[in-house]
Amino acid sequence: MRTAPPRGRGRILAAVSASVYLVVLAAVLFWPQHIDSQAGPLYDVLLRVAPAAFPFGIDPTLNVVMMVPFGVILATVLPRRPLVILGVAWVVPLMAEIAQGLFLPGRTSSAVDVAANTLGGILGAAGLATLRRLTRRRRPE
Repeated sequence: MRTAPPRGRGRILAAVSASVYLVVLAAVLFWPQHIDSQAGPLYDVLLRVAPAAFPFGIDPTLNVVMMVPFGVILATVLPRRPLVILGVAWVVPLMAEIAQGLFLPGRTSSAVDVAANTLGGILGAAGLATLRRLTRRRRPE
């Protein structure tokens, strides 16, 4: 059984939220300088207070978290297409990193960022798929 898409206001809210997120994501990915360049002291505090929250370091962990909503959007737009989701979750960050390396001299292009972004997208899509399965099992037939 397939879960029903949001209706009416829920569908509009989901579309607006996804659109706002994608605009903010594009701004973050293509900002001319590292968007967190002044966050060093904050990062030091975070690492001292909650080191377990950042198992791969601050930057890779934040890259994973930043892309989780992207994965949710992909899973919503491309239901039951895990290989396509995987491809898009990998190609979009790859192209963003290539663009940063070629056109934004204030940014650095990194394979670690591509891997972290891809992981975030996969986790978002997998999380939504898991939530859908759990919701289906709990529904009385």
